[in-house]
Amino acid sequence: MNCPLCSSESFFAFEVKGVAVRDCKTCAHRFAEIEANEEHVAQVYDDSYFFGGGAGYSDYTAEADLLVERGKMYAEKLARYAKPGRILDVGAACGFTLRAFTDQGWSGIGLEPNGEMARIAKEKMDVEVIEGSLESLTLDRKFDLVTMLQVAGHFYDPRTAFKKAYDLLNVNGLLLIESWNSKSLSARILGKHWHEYSPPSVLQWFSLQGMNAFLGGFGFEKVASGRPSKKIKGSHAKSILKYRIGDNFLLNLIPDSLNIPYPSEDLFWAVYRRTTLDVVTPGDAAAQGSENGYDGRPYTIEGPAEGPGTTV
Repeated sequence: MNCPLCSSESFFAFEVKGVAVRDCKTCAHRFAEIEANEEHVAQVYDDSYFFGGGAGYSDYTAEADLLVERGKMYAEKLARYAKPGRILDVGAACGFTLRAFTDQGWSGIGLEPNGEMARIAKEKMDVEVIEGSLESLTLDRKFDLVTMLQVAGHFYDPRTAFKKAYDLLNVNGLLLIESWNSKSLSARILGKHWHEYSPPSVLQWFSLQGMNAFLGGFGFEKVASGRPSKKIKGSHAKSILKYRIGDNFLLNLIPDSLNIPYPSEDLFWAVYRRTTLDVVTPGDAAAQGSENGYDGRPYTIEGPAEGPGTTV
């Protein structure tokens, strides 16, 4: 299976839950060897993902207070770079993040593949969430902000998804991403036992440096990045641990309602600005010159968040 980012050849890295995890020979992107599509989205993100435990949630709605607070944190961060405008929240689920942003003066909609989650968002959070995936989305409106909090790893076609995000943004509009960092210390130490290796729900594993390089080919320039503060419910922590290591009586000692601080060493957030750069595909990047987009070859990113420069 070729790399979903740059279409280069890949090699086998290891296996998790019977699924091969592969690394791109050219851009080093890590991904699951799963040929996914819209049917995959419907199957994986059904109600059991949000209420059935396993690699998902035992009860997603129990995380409401934490997720609204996280949305508020990001809305406050974005206030440094843009005034409130129109937002598209990708992977909106019950609309907790969208509710937090609208409370801070933003207006807009959410996008969520699960119809029950979209219904809850309307009835409980009073926000509009439409049903669907970003890869198949068709909208005739523009936005000032697209948010993808814990979403990038779930795209079955990341090139199409991020191209859609670019097209949906106004010039100088912002893209906010929160994602797991596959190059973090804990991910490297734990190897294939890292908790985020959980196919078939997670298909892509990014690093901040890899995301910078990839999005550069779509006309996005990085504005800021960092590590988020994060808490998870005890019920969610138990669900993840049981999925990874199996049932253990010690896990039952964790109260479901307990808010557990997460160290966030293996997480990153980043804000990108949409420029007027034309999107470049891997096939024509070489002809246009690497300064116009990502051609799949390693190069150095300059910027304070990565230090003196990191080759990716």
